[in-house]
Amino acid sequence: MAEQLYECIIPEHENLVIQLSFPVEYPDLKPWCVQAVSHNQAKYLDALYIERNVNEVIDRLFVPGMVVLYELFEELQVFLEKYNVEEVYQSKETSPQIPELNDRTSEIDAQASKLSKHMEILTTEVYEPTALWIKSEPILDRGSTFIAFAREVNSVEEAKEYLDDLVTDKKISRAAHNISSWRIKGENGVQYQDCDDDGETAAGGRLLHLLTVRIIYSSLLCEMMNAWNLIVVVSRWFGGIHIGPDRFKHINSCAREAVLKGSFTSDSALKINTEATGKLKKKK
Repeated sequence: MAEQLYECIIPEHENLVIQLSFPVEYPDLKPWCVQAVSHNQAKYLDALYIERNVNEVIDRLFVPGMVVLYELFEELQVFLEKYNVEEVYQSKETSPQIPELNDRTSEIDAQASKLSKHMEILTTEVYEPTALWIKSEPILDRGSTFIAFAREVNSVEEAKEYLDDLVTDKKISRAAHNISSWRIKGENGVQYQDCDDDGETAAGGRLLHLLTVRIIYSSLLCEMMNAWNLIVVVSRWFGGIHIGPDRFKHINSCAREAVLKGSFTSDSALKINTEATGKLKKKK
């Protein structure tokens, strides 16, 4: 796929057409102004001056991964409302860097070279926020998807930092809820534990409870996870259909899978589970 070229017209400035080039990787890479075409030379005297200002506005507003188009239109509308011929002449007298017409090719070549370097960096250095997390298999139910992520932490600050980093992932940032919980044993036996529902009422507390003691009433088995020094995040993408209490079952199930995959439970907890399971089998 090649870059996409769009012609944009700012409201109340129909006699000026701004051509913007959007790279395939947008919004990870910024767009840039190819040229400004004036259909009213009396009002928009110097198209190159406008192009330079458009690119300056893009440089100021652009944040990798964020859509910039709406803010760009608002800023350009303010700029064009203040634009006048005298301002252009004054700028020419005080700023010798304004390119002349015969410099257009070199300016475009410089932009293309800069874009090429950005593409090379993205190709060779791709950062994955989920790379160091233990991940569960997804659970699908009536359009909703649940996935749990677990990671070792040794301080509250570290837990918050890892959580903030995880939700920068594009897919995870679009989840309806990112429920989190952590349990940490610090120095001198100090213990920290906390949770966040992220809009899924009571889900954070249930997740925290899972990391301590979970009772399976159907088999009369008391299952103690006793997991420490970890953070668990369960992401839920809502499918449009409310599934009631089943959502808590899925949150616990995928969280438990991630915790066990990462071997975060203590040996004593596993021993209790094994002994209890053995007793149940003998009774049967």
